[in-house]
Amino acid sequence: MMIRKMRFIIPVLLIAAVSAQGGTVYLSFIQHSTRNLFQTRDGVSDQISAFSLSINQDFSALSFLANLEYSAFRQTTGLSFFSADGGFDCLLPAGKKSAFYFAAGVAGAFYRREYAAFSSLGANLVGAFKTYLAPSSILKLQWQGVYAVYKDSLFDYWSQTASISIDKYFATRTTLKADAEWGYKYFLHPFLPEPIEPLTEPATMIATPIGMGTETGSGNGWGGQQYQGGNGFIPRTSSEDGGAGIGHVALSLLAAQGIGDVVGLSASAVQQWIITGENPFLSIEEFYLVQNPSADAFSWEGRQITGRITLNLPWSVELKAGYTYSDKTYPGVESLSLEGLPLGLVRNDLRHLFEARIEKNFRRVSIFLAYSHVDNGSSDPLFVWKSHYVMGGFEWNLPTGRKGGVS
Repeated sequence: MMIRKMRFIIPVLLIAAVSAQGGTVYLSFIQHSTRNLFQTRDGVSDQISAFSLSINQDFSALSFLANLEYSAFRQTTGLSFFSADGGFDCLLPAGKKSAFYFAAGVAGAFYRREYAAFSSLGANLVGAFKTYLAPSSILKLQWQGVYAVYKDSLFDYWSQTASISIDKYFATRTTLKADAEWGYKYFLHPFLPEPIEPLTEPATMIATPIGMGTETGSGNGWGGQQYQGGNGFIPRTSSEDGGAGIGHVALSLLAAQGIGDVVGLSASAVQQWIITGENPFLSIEEFYLVQNPSADAFSWEGRQITGRITLNLPWSVELKAGYTYSDKTYPGVESLSLEGLPLGLVRNDLRHLFEARIEKNFRRVSIFLAYSHVDNGSSDPLFVWKSHYVMGGFEWNLPTGRKGGVS
């Protein structure tokens, strides 16, 4: 079904883009290899092939953007998904030093039967104001709102974030940036009704995923038999109607330094606090390449520190390497033993991430190879794991229309 949709939509978008002026088409293919798809101690290996087509078309002050993607999982085929998003944005000058930016878009993701609960439709709005405080200093204010509905209504939510940032540039090729953000996410109905009578098999309820439809199989996590990983997603049970929200504030700092035309260094730090509410789900998990609606930037508090180096080498070769340390606590999520028993601890994860990427740029095509290694410690033994990920691919950009052409 997803492949048939792409066979219809891709030619339509290509014809529209090629016939217009001032647009660009981006085609990319990325091959992924992972030894821990579900990011738990029970490592599951898989190969993922990701294809994407993006179009950026300018219409005077307006720009149209559209993106199609299909990710095919070789072993865990139920996680294969098709996604599409599109929208418009515009930049409105406000004097010589300032400008307003507005964007609106829609998005959808569609999974196969085993993971149909992740299928979603959504819309988002963005508004921003940017101004020069001085020739080398920029102030930016931004607000974003998102609304999404899922096949499994337990995940339905709306969210909003507001941020303020200041960039400062120096003649020494030093850049400093400070950012403050407030965010709030509200799950519309993440609860299950209270049972009328006591459950006779509570251990079975803990081990069985809820909210994945009737074809979950007998496994212990998302997708039943398709997933041999952990405790799975467990919504809270409540007799109250309505939803639940979780809000945070975050502060971040970044410093970057260029050394000649070859070396670039950067360091950044983020500190985030949960200021209201807690996770409405008793268990959350991360998947590789797949967005879990219960685990995102709203689900944790703590800190993250990153350092990176970039080398611009001869023959248009770029080499990047980096290290990220994170210490994240998930309010409302209790650590469980491997038998599913509460440990009396809020889940806390300590992660070390090492990354490296080499990229070769041609005039219209870029090819790359990337490697990452993750060492994750946790107060929940299910999430104590180490693994590495490898990916490689290319991106081809094609200017379109009578003013474009292929070179």
